[in-house]
Parts: sequence; C-alpha cells; structure tokens
Amino acid sequence: MRRFLVFLSFFLFSWALKAQETITVMQYNLLEYGNYDSGWANCNETTNNTQEKDEAIRVVLDYVKPDILTVNEFGATQAIQDGFMRHNLNINDINYWKSDDIVNYANSNIINHIFYNSEKLVLKKHAVIRTLLRDIDAYELYFKTQSLAAHDTVKLVCVVAHLKAGDTNADIEKRKTMLQNAMFYVDEHYANDNVLIMGDFNMYSASESGYRLLTATFENPEARFVDPLSLVGGVGAWDNNRQYAPFHTQSTKSWVDYPDCPSGGGLDSRFDIMMMSDEIYMGFKNLKYVNGSYKAVGNDGNHFNQSINQSPNNAVPASVANALYTISDHIPVMMQLNLFAQWGLEENDWFNFSVYPNPADDKITIETAHIASLHQQEYRITNILGQTLMTGRIESEKQQITLSGIPAGMYFLRINGVTVKFVKR
Repeated sequence: MRRFLVFLSFFLFSWALKAQETITVMQYNLLEYGNYDSGWANCNETTNNTQEKDEAIRVVLDYVKPDILTVNEFGATQAIQDGFMRHNLNINDINYWKSDDIVNYANSNIINHIFYNSEKLVLKKHAVIRTLLRDIDAYELYFKTQSLAAHDTVKLVCVVAHLKAGDTNADIEKRKTMLQNAMFYVDEHYANDNVLIMGDFNMYSASESGYRLLTATFENPEARFVDPLSLVGGVGAWDNNRQYAPFHTQSTKSWVDYPDCPSGGGLDSRFDIMMMSDEIYMGFKNLKYVNGSYKAVGNDGNHFNQSINQSPNNAVPASVANALYTISDHIPVMMQLNLFAQWGLEENDWFNFSVYPNPADDKITIETAHIASLHQQEYRITNILGQTLMTGRIESEKQQITLSGIPAGMYFLRINGVTVKFVKR
C-alpha cells in the first residue's frame, strides 16, 4: 500500500494580486550541428555548414522568440556550445541566454542540450538518465519573476530525448526501453511536478509501445504525459499519412533536393514531439498550457511530401521557410505556457491529509489528522478533462470513497483548492 501524505497550506488574505506571464518553449533537432564527423557521407562541411546554419537559426529564433530552447543532434563540445550562444543567442546587446556544461556519459558525437533566458529562469539541476543508446537529459528550472513573491517558486522540468531511429520491431522496442528509463526517473523525482518531455522520438505512430508508455497510467502510476495534439485530432498513424499533414515535422527537403544532408522525402512524419505532465495540462502548479499554442513551426498543412519552402507557405514568411529548409531535416515544435502567480498572500492556516491506496482498485480513503481542518469541506473527483465525476463532503477522519462506475485511469481529488492525483486500476 502506497500512501502519499500531502502537506498543504491554505491561504486567507486581505488582498491579492494575480499576475500572468507567457513562456515560449521550442524543441529543435539541429541535424549534426557543428559535427562534421557524423558518419553521414553527404553530411559534411559543405552540405551542413555551421556558419550557414547559424544565419538561418537567427531568423527562426527571431521569429519564434523562445524563452527555452532544447535541442537534439548538437555537437558535443564546449566550444560548439559557446559558439552557438555567441553567434545566435547573446547578440545585438542581449546577454541573458545561459546554458549548462556539456555532459556526455554516452560519449556520443551529438547530444541533447538546453538554452534558457536567465532573466526569467534559473537552472538548478541537470540530471543525465543513461540509456542503452544515448543519454536523456533532465533539466530542473525555476522561474524568477517580479510577479512572484520572495517565498514563492514555480518549477519546470524539461526532459530531452533523442530516441532510436528506425522502423523495425527491434527499433520500436529500443525506443520503449529508453523511455522506460526516463519514466522511472520522472516517477521517482518529479511525479507531481510541471514536466515537459520533448525531443526527436523517431516514432511512426501513436500505437508504438513507447508512445503508449508515455501517455498511460499503469506502469508509472504517478507519471503521465498529455500529447497536446490529442486535443485536436493529431494522434494516430501519422507516418506518410496525408491526414496528419498539419502535424508532420520531418523532412524539410523533397526527394528532388536529394542527395543532400539527410534526409529527403518532404514533410511526411511526426518525429519531433513535446508532451506535458497533467500538472501543466490542468494548471495545478502555477503553470498551464495555452490551448492551441502547440505547433510544428512552418507547417501549414499544405506541404505533404514537399519541401518546407515550396511557395506558398501560409504558416510563416518566406524567409523563415527558407531558414527552416537550410538548418535541418526537421522543423521545430513549440508551445506556450502561462505562468500564474499570486503575491501579497498571508499564511493563515494549514491542514494535511493522505489519500490511499494509490493505485486503487474500487475504493480510496481520505485520512486527516485534524478533522476540524477538513470537516464538511467538499471533495471533488475529476478526470483529466476536468469533468466532475463525484462530489461529497468530508465527514470523518478516515473517509472512504467507493469508486463505483469509474473506469480505470488517472483522476484528481480536489479539496479546498488543493488537488491530488490518483490512479484507479
């Protein structure tokens, strides 16, 4: 039996000021950036020139204006990192972009990496999740903004992965194995936090076991991710499928332009993905997904099996489409998050309770040490869509709730403005 004791603070205040700020996150596979020893015969200093890529990268960054940039296929040296920041980020009197030291346990020529706006964020921790192929990186960030009181903080964890490529059963299984390592880590360290998992997942369909692992609730009951495209019909057998043309991220070049630095074929698959924890989706911890903000930058839905810069491109200016064509055989994905904060709060009272078992079968128990703090308070059980399934009031120190009629899945118990998630098996 697993008990999760939740210590909660209940605030009453004479006045409060709510503030909101929008944060833009972008994930991009930069295609062997700065690495001319990739093993690709046609991916060299001529076809994948770093200086030419930099010129195009600046165009895309100026268009998207991200606060957080995570990348795959980034050259694994400090000199390449320093050059990227010097030529693309800290330019034109800007000096607030920061990154982290290179960590490369897998000893790969290319790595994942992060760059962030240090006026808005601070990086507290960088953990490396080792896998059978490449490292997966977890970056623990905290917001620093004037809209937050000195004692407040909002955490965001960015997990960046570049999974095994290929469409064989063995490749699919390796992708799942890599994600299992990441999910175990998230479940242990960040099960109830704001978490994004992003990268080049190399997945051909939402039916892949690795995709189901990310979005299910049973193997890692406290960790679960929501695909923003599941809200708009973008999830399914997307590979080489015109139905999913608005969501494809690879490739920027048609076969007419091939051979070139890999790979060609035009936009025809959704390899690049960013998912959010349910805390972000539901906005439980001061950070909430901005509905409709998730997009594959430059994809207007009209370039299936075509080059991204084939005119017209109705999603971005021609200069941006040309830049996306130049930089990589992937296009970036992005989303926006609303950061909410309250300041001017005065702590007045506190209560604590636990919910168990978790996962549960047919019943859960709400236990409180001080019934006076919860007595007659309303509880509410909702699903991940925010729909209310059950309500009631706390009558005893150990109140049992029967989950009859509720199917297996993840749910949220809310009492007095505080939410705890649990799983029904």
